[in-house]
Amino acid sequence: MTSDDTPVTVEQIGAALSALGAYEGTNTPAEHTERAAQFDSPEIYRLHLLNTLLGTVQAQTKLDDDVRLDGEELFSVWMEQLKGAGTWDNPAKQVSFLGWQVRRVGIPLFVLAQDPDTGPIVDASANAAEALHILLGVAGTLEEADPAVDIIPILNQGVMLLESRKLLASALEHTDTALETFKPVLP
Repeated sequence: MTSDDTPVTVEQIGAALSALGAYEGTNTPAEHTERAAQFDSPEIYRLHLLNTLLGTVQAQTKLDDDVRLDGEELFSVWMEQLKGAGTWDNPAKQVSFLGWQVRRVGIPLFVLAQDPDTGPIVDASANAAEALHILLGVAGTLEEADPAVDIIPILNQGVMLLESRKLLASALEHTDTALETFKPVLP
């Protein structure tokens, strides 16, 4: 979104993708209308474009994240994404944004974990990611809640914490299973 929270257009997304070499087409309104019809929804098509852009930018960022920076420089660089997301100066928005990112990591992990060939480490990772997502949701809810008004939502966070604890316990069980493989070589 732009700084005034106005959604960017599909043409703007297409231009960004084109600039990154990830869009083949004319980037015209007619072309986007035609492509959106293939998805039965302009919103779904727009989301596809945005996710293509996100993946392209993340792949570029991953390449450059290997640059050797000291801890303070690395923190400063990584915080730019919070500034770009408009969450820099609001802890509740930061937690929500980070929770969204964790959720985007966790869902593919759960899909991978369904394949028995991936093993217990992927299962542990999927459970830990979902637990972290829940914990960040609890933190965000408590950050935004007004104790004088939001009693029920605040109390419901206890249930969410229990769910997170179960997932963390499951992650530990899967980790223990994986550790059995290494038992002969561990101190």
